[in-house]
Amino acid sequence: MLEVNGEIERMVELLGAARTDMVTQLAAAMAIIRDAPLRERLGKIAGVDPGQDFLIGQLKNQSWLKVGRHGYTIDRKRQTGWSVVDLDEVLRTLPEFEKSLQDSMQRTYATRDAYGILEALFEPKPIQSRSNFHEIFAWAPLLEQMAYNAAMRILPVLDTLRSVVRFELSGTSGIGATSLRAYWQLLHALGQLTLVASSNEARPWLADMANSFVWESWTPSFVLLRERTFWLAAIAARSAAAFGESVVEGYLRRLSHARHPMMVFDALFGLTAIGLANPPSKAGILAELDSMRDANLALSGDHSVYLISYESAVRVLSGPSVGQREFRELHWRAGSAAGMATRPALIGDPTALSASGEYLGFSMLPFVADSSHDEHFPKFPAQSDREISRGKIAAAFRRAWVAEPTSPTRHLLN
Repeated sequence: MLEVNGEIERMVELLGAARTDMVTQLAAAMAIIRDAPLRERLGKIAGVDPGQDFLIGQLKNQSWLKVGRHGYTIDRKRQTGWSVVDLDEVLRTLPEFEKSLQDSMQRTYATRDAYGILEALFEPKPIQSRSNFHEIFAWAPLLEQMAYNAAMRILPVLDTLRSVVRFELSGTSGIGATSLRAYWQLLHALGQLTLVASSNEARPWLADMANSFVWESWTPSFVLLRERTFWLAAIAARSAAAFGESVVEGYLRRLSHARHPMMVFDALFGLTAIGLANPPSKAGILAELDSMRDANLALSGDHSVYLISYESAVRVLSGPSVGQREFRELHWRAGSAAGMATRPALIGDPTALSASGEYLGFSMLPFVADSSHDEHFPKFPAQSDREISRGKIAAAFRRAWVAEPTSPTRHLLN
C-alpha cells in the first residue's frame, strides 16, 4: 500500500504541474491585457504603432490574443490582416522581456487572479458556480488543450486510487477513510476539465488527436460515462459531440468489437450524442445502426443490454428535432438556477431503466444537446454544495466498480 501511495503522489505532482502551466499561460495573457507599457513593448516587436491592434500567439500559436485600443479578443485561428508576435519566441530570445512579464504578472495581480479563476476546476468543491465556469470558458481557446491534457493526467491517478477505495470500502484494517472523497473530487475535476475542451470550435484539434492512435479502451465519452452518474454522463455526451462526425467510425468499430456491456452502452451513447448535436449526421448514423440491428457482437453475457441500448439510441435519434425544455426525472428545467447540477443528476445512474424500459441516460440526451456549457453548473454554489453523504458516494462507486453476485438486466453494466 505504501508503494501505491508513492505512485499516487508522483501522479498528483504531474497533475499539479499541468495546473501550474494553465495558471502561467492565463496569467501571462491577463498581464499583457492589463499592463499598457508591457503591451507597447510587444507592439514594437510586432512593428506596430502605439495603440494599434496586433496579434499575440501563445502555446505554439494554438491561441491568438488580439490587443490594442479596442480591448482584446481571444481566438483559435489567426486573423488575417494584423501584425503578429509569437510570445513563445519572444520569451525564448529575449530573457529581459521574460523577466518583465513575470514582474507584471505579480504587479498586476494576474497570477493571483488566474489561480483564483482556475482553482475551481481542481479543488476543493466538486461543483463550481455557473459564473465561474463562464469566466473560464471565455478563455477556452487558450486553455482547452492544456485542460484536456490535465484531464488525461487525472486518469492514472483515478486508476491507482480505485484499488485503495476498494480496500477502504471493504473495511480493511489500516486504510483511512479519505480516499473515497478524494476519488469523488478528482472525478469531478476530470469532468470539468473535459468540459472546457468540449466546444464545437475545438473540433479540428480534437479530431486530429482522436485519429492519431488506435482506440483500445478509449473513446471521447467512456472515461466519464463508466462512472455511472448522470452529471458526468452529460459531460461525456458533450465531449462526444465536440469530437463530432470524425469519430463516428471509431464508435462503430468499438460497438462491433465490444465485449463488455458498458462498452456497448458507451458506443451507442456516443453515437446518439453526436447525432443530436450534429443533425446532418443523424441519417448516416441511423443507417449504420440499422445494418447492425441483428449483428452477432462479441459481447459476452446477456444480449438484452445491447438490445435496450440499441432501441434507446434509435428512439432518441428518430425523435423530432425540437428543443427539450425539461427532463423531470432529474429535475432539469431550461433556465433553472440549479442547472444540471441537481442532486438526482449528481448521484443517479444513467443506466437505470425508465418505466417504458429504456435507459434514462439516452432519454436525457436531447435536453443536454439543447443546453449551453455553463448550464452544467448552478447559478449559486450553495444550490449544489449541500454535502453528498459518504454513503451516497460509496453507492455510486460500488455501482460502477464492484461487481454484484447476481446481475439482473438493469445492473449488468458494472
